[in-house]
Amino acid sequence: MDRPPPPKLQGNQLAASDPQALVRLSASAGTGKTQVLTARVQRLLLSGADPASILCLTFTKAGAAEMQERIHKTLSGWVTMKGPVLDQELQAIGEDRGPNRRYEARQLFAKVLDARGSGLRIQTIHSFSQSLLAAFPEEAGLPPGFRAVEGREEEQLAAQALADLVDGYEREGRAAALDRLKTVVMRLGEDGTRQLLRRAAPKIDALEALPAGDGLDAYVRRNLAGVDDIAGALERGCGDDALPLASIRELILIHEDWKADSGPIRIQKANEWLNLKPKDRSISVESFVRIWATLKNVPQPHPKRDDFKVAVERLLEWALPLLDLHKTL
Repeated sequence: MDRPPPPKLQGNQLAASDPQALVRLSASAGTGKTQVLTARVQRLLLSGADPASILCLTFTKAGAAEMQERIHKTLSGWVTMKGPVLDQELQAIGEDRGPNRRYEARQLFAKVLDARGSGLRIQTIHSFSQSLLAAFPEEAGLPPGFRAVEGREEEQLAAQALADLVDGYEREGRAAALDRLKTVVMRLGEDGTRQLLRRAAPKIDALEALPAGDGLDAYVRRNLAGVDDIAGALERGCGDDALPLASIRELILIHEDWKADSGPIRIQKANEWLNLKPKDRSISVESFVRIWATLKNVPQPHPKRDDFKVAVERLLEWALPLLDLHKTL
């Protein structure tokens, strides 16, 4: 029994399947990308392209297998398919129909099977890249006959590397380094430490470029916060010219109208903070923010007034970058 014809390609799908066009195809999942790419390969073959000259790359092994299966299933079906049904399939992918076209379509399955290099190359990006490296190891700076390490063997090598690292520290009497490694293991656990080492290993040049000793703290702060003088930046952020005084005054006025006992307490804390010098304000900036906002940086639940919430949100626009900067101290 003949299978039902595939959905007819139309519009952009039909244009993307044209083998003469250079196309960048972008679409959401389930919208027919694989169908369009499969049709493009079929039309390439119908145009006379050598199967060995066609390369299809996917992200996953499952995607490569699905495309391979679709193309082989279609081409093998064309071999014995009745003429009218085959005409429908050819028209669905934008090809002409007729006796000559049907004859060409019926030859494709054997042509693919007989092609050099086991026919069509439908691979993942990783496997294609690995095949290139295997073909040109010297040019890539790799030893001939290398192979990729995967799965359990990778885990075993990572465990062995960690064990060798500890043994090396003990043999060399590097007590300080051993203590630091133990601290990492205590904080991250054995698996977490292996993952950290695995991420760090490809970046050995960057690790070697890190300054040693006290210079490391300044290096990290500078690169994470984007400033050299963290304390100075905080002090400037708490200076009179940088403060959101309008929002602060509005919050104080709101609390003067608020009859709860905590209203005067908040006003007193705010005025005490405002009377400090910028350097002292920067030290206690988080305490000032907590007068108005919770630890999750949302307005305190009381007073339940819209203008209070708006004023706190404006205050947080100024405060949150300073709080982030404070964490790098």
